[in-house]
Amino acid sequence: MDYKKVIVDSWIYTQSNKKLIFWFGFIPSILTTTVGVGYIAYQILAFKKSYIFGDEQGSALKDVVTFIWDFINIHLTLTVPLVVTAVVFGVFYFLFPTLARAASIQIIARHRNKQEASIGTGLKYGIMSFLQLFEYHMIIKTFSFFSLLIEMSFVVRNLGPVLFKLLLPVFFLLIIVSFAMMLLFTYTDFFIVIDGKGVFDSMKSSAKLVVLSWKHTVLITILMILIGVRIFIQAVMVFAIPALIIGITGYVATVTLAVTGLLIGAIVGLICLFLASYLNGVIDIFSYTVWTYTFLDLTSEKHLSAREVATE
Repeated sequence: MDYKKVIVDSWIYTQSNKKLIFWFGFIPSILTTTVGVGYIAYQILAFKKSYIFGDEQGSALKDVVTFIWDFINIHLTLTVPLVVTAVVFGVFYFLFPTLARAASIQIIARHRNKQEASIGTGLKYGIMSFLQLFEYHMIIKTFSFFSLLIEMSFVVRNLGPVLFKLLLPVFFLLIIVSFAMMLLFTYTDFFIVIDGKGVFDSMKSSAKLVVLSWKHTVLITILMILIGVRIFIQAVMVFAIPALIIGITGYVATVTLAVTGLLIGAIVGLICLFLASYLNGVIDIFSYTVWTYTFLDLTSEKHLSAREVATE
């Protein structure tokens, strides 16, 4: 396998498919980045309210609930539209990123095999594998690195540093297990979407393919680095957006009107959100393309059993 060619071809394909980036990269990234910003902002508030900053009686959850309740009481006419908007956003957040991933893999694989495939084609075939892919992501999400970080922050914030130190070896072990699972199940999505296999059959097939293709560890390592860069960029942007909003709003509010500060902070936040979402969308489609090309190449290779005679 020509690793350099796979990566170069994937980048060329990504840059020449702007519609794919917009529909299945940028839009789902807006959803995930927005939720990420909100969650990180809550974590910052929770740490600020914890014993670490001397506010042992504070409660971030109480403050959030109180703010929402007070807002509802003051703006009763906005309650129904906001609830409807929140429900619609929640449904799209839980469903569309997975569907976009399935549709992207379908389109990329069909284009690689010289087939005609539009956005509608990707959606049509993506829906057929959506439930299995959603089930797999729900299973694996518990062991993701980001989930482990959140669990670690919860322990250190609520149970104290002593217990956190005791549990630190357990968390390190879980991180190693998480990395091993991520490596072994690298191709699970593709067995589900392209080959139409079930969840556990796909996980088994992925682990087998990774073991049989151990010579391609260099490529897998490069891809892991790409994913790591994506996560790092996303993490930086997720931390930067609430920080920019809070910083600009606070500064402007001290020198002018609070409403003006809020407006400027919101505009800057939206610009950062769209930029971060587009960047993450491009990296997502690029990663899907590299993995799809790799999967198609590896699964097309013939692995001989010990009983078969090699042909010269």
